[in-house]
Amino acid sequence: MRWLKFILCSSETDTIATSVGLGRSEFAHTRNLLGLLILASAFLIGCGGGKPKPAETKVVPVPVPVANPNPAPANAAKANPDSKPKAAKATGTPKDPLPPGTDPRAVFEVSALNAPMEVSPPASKKEDQFAVASGQKGIDSTRLVIAAVEPTSKGKPRQGFNLPTGFTVIADGGYSDDGLPRRIKCTKTGSTLVLVPAGIATVGTNDGPVESQPEMTVHLDTFYIEAFEVTVEQFEAYRQDLRDKKKPLPTTTNPTAPPRTPVLGVPWGMAQQYARWAAMDLPTESEFEKAARGPNRLRTPWGNSRAIWPNKRTPETLTTVGAYSSDMSPYGAYDLAGNAREWCSDLYLDSHKDAAGPNGQVPHNWPGPKKVPNGNLRVVKGNGPDWSAWQREGRDVGKGQPDVGFRCVLRILAPQPTAGT
Repeated sequence: MRWLKFILCSSETDTIATSVGLGRSEFAHTRNLLGLLILASAFLIGCGGGKPKPAETKVVPVPVPVANPNPAPANAAKANPDSKPKAAKATGTPKDPLPPGTDPRAVFEVSALNAPMEVSPPASKKEDQFAVASGQKGIDSTRLVIAAVEPTSKGKPRQGFNLPTGFTVIADGGYSDDGLPRRIKCTKTGSTLVLVPAGIATVGTNDGPVESQPEMTVHLDTFYIEAFEVTVEQFEAYRQDLRDKKKPLPTTTNPTAPPRTPVLGVPWGMAQQYARWAAMDLPTESEFEKAARGPNRLRTPWGNSRAIWPNKRTPETLTTVGAYSSDMSPYGAYDLAGNAREWCSDLYLDSHKDAAGPNGQVPHNWPGPKKVPNGNLRVVKGNGPDWSAWQREGRDVGKGQPDVGFRCVLRILAPQPTAGT
């Protein structure tokens, strides 16, 4: 049995969801060497070789249950007990080919046994430490998922701060360091909204798809975003309100789906009207991406590693909201990478080149480009081929878009729409 201890540190990120992949052959060979050393030590002790020094770390064979029992790839290499162990490097890319679908950014190589491996920043906290152990046949660290729930601050409410009419504080949601409630509820829709503090947001990338370039920096005021996409059940309540008022009813493409499934096929204008009805708005692309990437410029809501799902998931997979707990951002918003694609309020331009302010200044609450070749296109986010948060595309607002849903935001420092209009 082997114990491999990692220290995973995060100074600002509230939610951690990461995966570690190690070569099985390296562990198998190391295990054989350890076994020989233990037998040799026992022989020396029995022959009066003197009292050995106590080992710093005990090796204890304790099987650990694993939540993701997906089978290993059929072509994965098997350990050969007759071969010599390879020396592993502390950094770099493994020489051996990785299994299909493995993201190289998620792979760590063994640098030492029974010694901590540190991942930046160098300073760590006690609660950020965890140990990895597995004695089960066929189980290795590629099956590991570490998830930590966002810590709830015990701060006090800010004096003089009041939520807009139609929103209430969720008592057990805690408060931020600024005294703002971390969780609030929209009384009209019943949805939970999570706090996204004011600050700098990184949007786009310099290394990804052309339409997501270049990477830009935006400053955003504090806002709340719905923890889940608007569901079939919630949109039907809106339709019923319109029905009671004898107003035209918007159509959807999945009206008979389970109630907690994201509503799909709602045209952009109808989605905006729903948001205004609930005294909210559609998010800008910058708000959506900050809610997904958190304060540390993550590539995905769960970090910079590859996705590990409890069940098979593709960008076309549609489930009830929150079904994949790994798809949760540092602020506590779900399904910003997968499930339904989502409308944003921005007009679509095939790059971010118009984002920078005069003289390269960081734009404040950037609402998207003002001049675009096609005014019918709005930004749609989510469901990239590798789940990256900078994934974007333009969709026609006049069409239902059967794979597109939406969620709403509440901007507490900006004038609010009037509820019920």
